[in-house]
Amino acid sequence: MPTILVFGATGRQGGSVVEHLLRKGWSVRAVTRNPSSEAAQSLRNKGAEVVQGDLLQSPEELLPLFRNAEAAFGVTDFRTFLNDPEGPDKKEILCGKNFADAAKLAQVPYPIFSSLPSTKKLTQNQYSTRHFETKVAVEEHMKDIGLPVIIVRLYAYFENMYFWLVRKKDNPEQLEFSLPMGSSRMFMTCVEDTGGVVAGILERPAEYLNKTIDIVHSSTNLYQVAEVLSKALDKNVSYVPQSVEELRSQPFPFAKDLADMFASYQIMFDDEHIKEFDIETCKKLYPNYHTLEQWAKQYRKQLVGAE
Repeated sequence: MPTILVFGATGRQGGSVVEHLLRKGWSVRAVTRNPSSEAAQSLRNKGAEVVQGDLLQSPEELLPLFRNAEAAFGVTDFRTFLNDPEGPDKKEILCGKNFADAAKLAQVPYPIFSSLPSTKKLTQNQYSTRHFETKVAVEEHMKDIGLPVIIVRLYAYFENMYFWLVRKKDNPEQLEFSLPMGSSRMFMTCVEDTGGVVAGILERPAEYLNKTIDIVHSSTNLYQVAEVLSKALDKNVSYVPQSVEELRSQPFPFAKDLADMFASYQIMFDDEHIKEFDIETCKKLYPNYHTLEQWAKQYRKQLVGAE
């Protein structure tokens, strides 16, 4: 089988891509900053070729990693650079451009890039979410250099519930989560399924070149999410709406970005704008995706904790 290059191989998205491709029998070259880590060793034990690399390296330095690769999966992480003195925007864009330039130099037939849409464009300049716009800037660079690419986009992960879901202070037997979404729908998916979609793409990659695939397996409002979780966990789970301003005022570095993101979601995913997203192709590419209920039942212990 041809070699597939995967960046962020020990992270959530990249790790899922490695796992699914190995199951399908692909030859996987997994890139990580620390090839001696326990996570990297686990990938090596499963059959991946693990190599050291960092998208902060120049395209010329990255070029050997792309050797003989039929496809390359690239993912960047804005939050990694939150405390960087140069700013996370500049560093994430640099990583994405380095991936694109190296793929272009290596003439990789099928680059795949994990991106996000422009909240600035979709909300008509009401909001501009930094970790969305940085990825849009990378996509624009790909167009400028003439790089054919397959774009995949993930929004909220089911796995975020590990952090969102908490026990009520006045009743520890009940669980709740609070986000500024009101009754608006939200796109969610199980991040473990990323690799299933990517593996599906690579079965017919030419068909998806220069196309965008939204990886979405749930597009319901959060009151409905609470109902699904209540049933799956056999617990009383409630959704408590929060205001955007309340989240924006929280004392952590990413608060404003998250507030702008959720405010954007309320506009982006309404009935008028939802037609701009393709949320069906991913289900055809990977029919065995997790529903929210299946995922919650599978990971009940992690969600509920000790009882």
